[in-house]
Amino acid sequence: MPERRTILVTDDSSANRDLLSGQLSNLGFWTEAANNGEEAIRVARKLKPDLILMDIEMPVMNGHDACKRLKSDPATAEIPVLMMTGFDPRPERAKMVEAGGDDLIVKPIALRDLQVRVRALLRLKELRKDLVSTQASLRELVKRENPTESKAPFDDRVALTAQALARLIGLDAEDQEVAFHAGLLHDIGQIGLPEELLNKQGSLTPEEFAQIKQHTVLGAEIAGPFRPATVLAPAIRHHHERWDGAGYPDKLQGPAIPMMARIVAVADAFHAMITDRPYRPKKSVAETLEILAAGSGKQWDPRLVAAFATSSLPQRIAGVVEGDQAKIA
Repeated sequence: MPERRTILVTDDSSANRDLLSGQLSNLGFWTEAANNGEEAIRVARKLKPDLILMDIEMPVMNGHDACKRLKSDPATAEIPVLMMTGFDPRPERAKMVEAGGDDLIVKPIALRDLQVRVRALLRLKELRKDLVSTQASLRELVKRENPTESKAPFDDRVALTAQALARLIGLDAEDQEVAFHAGLLHDIGQIGLPEELLNKQGSLTPEEFAQIKQHTVLGAEIAGPFRPATVLAPAIRHHHERWDGAGYPDKLQGPAIPMMARIVAVADAFHAMITDRPYRPKKSVAETLEILAAGSGKQWDPRLVAAFATSSLPQRIAGVVEGDQAKIA
């Protein structure tokens, strides 16, 4: 018999708490209650619930501030937070992203919608365990094959940016998790390339560039056998495709490019441009955003570029120092 999960219901209305707790109990969950954000933090630290259902508008401490506190505390950072609002969800979703929330549900809440959102978020824990195991296995493979190569900080930032971008465009929490790990492993295929080629300071010859392009295919092959990294293989294979069809390896065009690959492409390009390379200095955020805008609809998905450029993400990313990547999310 599967373990019964615990959900912390946080709402300043006792009627809402009782209604939601009753509905969740009928769905087979244990419930605990809190009437404001401050109390929710205390209960979460003590009980470690599997999920927190958090109203936004509350006295003492609102849901946004409570979520930020929860996500900044290692003891509670991994607990999914499903935020609730009775207002227009469009601006509220942006605020939820800023706070680090995992998903947003609109009041009045339909029972079916509640069930779907809660079960999807709870699946993240199982997915996260498998993906973390996959990540560790692949990172160890990279270390064995190429012990002098150290791209971890760069890949970590690409991963966090991909996750934040997925959240920004409204993808559910499970897809956000996949985006994170796709960003983390997007260049795993480079372990099959000579280190001197990867670190070459001059221009690549056509033969060398053809060799570089094989890292996407190799990466997908490496990730494929790992469960559940099979869901990541298309993102790894296609993150160098272009919106206009001129990319590689398969010259996919527009919506035919997997969404996760499109997300990673924007995140990877942004970080590549604001990072020093052996063959060129880094660009400013303003210059990088201009390049992304010029390539919107040509190299990158225009919807993703617009969402990224008009958000606070680029400036937050620019302020991140190595070892403090959590601020991106």
